[in-house]
Amino acid sequence: MNQFKLKILLRSFLVLIRVYCFFRQRRNKERVMAALLLLPALILLVPTYTYAITIIQSFLFQAMLVYGLLSIFWIRRHHYRLAGINFFIYLLLLMKINAPINADYQIQQGSEELSVLQFNVLAENKAYHETIDRVLHISPDFVSFQEVSKEWAEALEMGLSEIYPYRRVAKNGNKYQGIAVFSKHPLVDVEVIDWEGTSNIIGKVQVGNELVNFLSLHTRSPRSKQRWRKRNAHIARARQYVNEQTGEFLVLGDFNTVPWDRRLLNFKSSTNLVDSRKRLTPTYPTWNPFVAQIPIDYIFHSKGIGCDSLDSVDITSDHKAILGTFQIVGT
Repeated sequence: MNQFKLKILLRSFLVLIRVYCFFRQRRNKERVMAALLLLPALILLVPTYTYAITIIQSFLFQAMLVYGLLSIFWIRRHHYRLAGINFFIYLLLLMKINAPINADYQIQQGSEELSVLQFNVLAENKAYHETIDRVLHISPDFVSFQEVSKEWAEALEMGLSEIYPYRRVAKNGNKYQGIAVFSKHPLVDVEVIDWEGTSNIIGKVQVGNELVNFLSLHTRSPRSKQRWRKRNAHIARARQYVNEQTGEFLVLGDFNTVPWDRRLLNFKSSTNLVDSRKRLTPTYPTWNPFVAQIPIDYIFHSKGIGCDSLDSVDITSDHKAILGTFQIVGT
């Protein structure tokens, strides 16, 4: 072995000894662990500007729970610095999740009550009769359905038309993009319009003497960067449409994104609409336990409409339905 190789070997050996000694010190171990925990936290806390970050941040609630549990774990191991860092990250994630939720926003000003059900039925779902029976049992005044295939369209019209005389079914060549609305109240100026290759239903529902605008939609699931861009463009087009109208508004559907997504935050702020959620209320997928579900279904309302409550309802799909009760002036 020549002198140069020996020198390299000795230096490498010394580096390994220093690294070993470094990690033998408890404080240094905690510093390294803290750095490793902070890196994913930074990704979770930055705004959702890119496709990859948007997908990762869809599971912000689950990440928050992990950091909360880690803080408890480090306390039990008497690593208080790590526990403090984890708990701080937990609080930041909790704030980001809760910020879009208007838990205290409630108005009691309406003389008319309107119950609204939003439900993605899942195109492959064959539980037609069970679904219809559940809807009839819940008996909302207005219902918005997504993923209405040809079979679903026939089943819904046959099963609901007697109780819901006002309806519009928008069939689509893509069975996942069919959409429908059913109402006990008269529907006015109802149209089916196409945005980004998806069907949307617009119109007004007459509650008492008041006409309330509505928009029922289903954005594409962001399974690829291209679909993510189409979904974002769809949300932007919906924002433009709402801002072009006057009067009170309900916007409901499967948005395929979470409340803290920057695009949805922009949609709310620019339209001055309110999310009906009083708490997280996750809706997808139903086969996962609560802690592994995410909120992607919505009923937004204008600030002239009061929202008494919003709850999730298990029916038959991979989505939970959401049921809201609203106060409309109606005179």
